[in-house]
Amino acid sequence: MLLRPTLLTACLSLALLGGCATTSVAPVAAPQQTSAARQAAAAYDYDMDVFHPVVARHGMVASEQALATRIGLDILENGGNAVDAAVAVGFALAVALPNAGNLGGGGFMMVHDARTGRDVALDFREMAPGGAHRNMYLDASGKVISGKSLFTPYAVGVPGTVAGLAHALRHWARCRWPGWSSPPPAWPNTALP
Repeated sequence: MLLRPTLLTACLSLALLGGCATTSVAPVAAPQQTSAARQAAAAYDYDMDVFHPVVARHGMVASEQALATRIGLDILENGGNAVDAAVAVGFALAVALPNAGNLGGGGFMMVHDARTGRDVALDFREMAPGGAHRNMYLDASGKVISGKSLFTPYAVGVPGTVAGLAHALRHWARCRWPGWSSPPPAWPNTALP
């Protein structure tokens, strides 16, 4: 069964695309990037062509990785809703394209429930550890220490991906996932609504 307008629909942002155009657009570099920031940016696929227009009537799945997209489409074709597909794509991307978002990171999800008309925004981005403070990336003279926020133990965040995707499954999924006879249990110590 494919999605219909009366069913729950959702959109998971897995990658941000810089507008719609028929040609590839080179990214604009941030002014005065440190060498550490340039090294981190090089890990992403900024030079790849990501504009491939597709039209669908009853449901659509889009991601930066073909296998993950296929998994999401299979979920829709087998009776899952948009949340089921989005969560499956999110977990698949953690394996197939980890720099697009992974289990050690976080994300956002917008959900619209057509039956109730309710719109929900989930923010499950990673959070700073409890010991973080505003000056932790500055030296004694108050200047930024290049790379400390990117390549050191001080760069870590507390992941939110698994808690966020489990929350979406618990509240809006149609499918029962393997190993779960009912919706997934609440993630321990989660602050999600």
